[in-house]
Amino acid sequence: MGHASLLSPPVLEQFLHQARLTKAVASLRIQDANSRLLGDLRIHRFIAGSALELVGLHARDSVPADGTAVTLTLLLGEEVLTLESFLLSPAHDDSGATLLRLDWPHESARLHHRRDVRVAGPNQTPLKVRVSLGGRQLEALLVNLTETGVGLALHEPLMVDLHARVDIDAELPDGAVLRCPGEVLHLTYLEGQDYPTRLGVVLHPEPDTDLEPIHRFIQARRTDRSQSFRQS
Repeated sequence: MGHASLLSPPVLEQFLHQARLTKAVASLRIQDANSRLLGDLRIHRFIAGSALELVGLHARDSVPADGTAVTLTLLLGEEVLTLESFLLSPAHDDSGATLLRLDWPHESARLHHRRDVRVAGPNQTPLKVRVSLGGRQLEALLVNLTETGVGLALHEPLMVDLHARVDIDAELPDGAVLRCPGEVLHLTYLEGQDYPTRLGVVLHPEPDTDLEPIHRFIQARRTDRSQSFRQS
């Protein structure tokens, strides 16, 4: 299990300041019955000891009720920050966009190294995907995932040329469909495993490929992984 650092208030403020300046990606896990995720957010501003404001709410996303418990996940370089808070009444910026407002956290924020917050890691259920490879349609498990590449596990042993084209088709947990081509950069065969063929694939999205579903899924998995760190 990865190591987490507790941030003192001055260090948290400095981290949030850097995240605001660099427009770091943030997400909110809504801790209600549906456990929804709001992704692709950015820090608008914060008042230390009072409130933290986030911008980037999609028009299709409803604003959760005041007092809803949330987990904020914030990515800055190789660091992943998580903190627990509650929603305050929303506000609006000068353009009329909705600002999500969080109560200033009263518990210590935690910082993890990004490499420790794996997606589809050992304690998380792999995602089933369909793979088109060499003219064949195959079922596979997505066992690791980043913004630029995936790790695939296939049931049958295969000989795959490096740099071969792979087309990945997956339905994500929120119902969104991900379709993206990629290129095989790594091949491993694990004797005795149920899914012995392991492929490392770098994604090569087309100009019109919608990557928002994969970004939201990654944020959701990172939030879940970060919460598991907190509970360990």
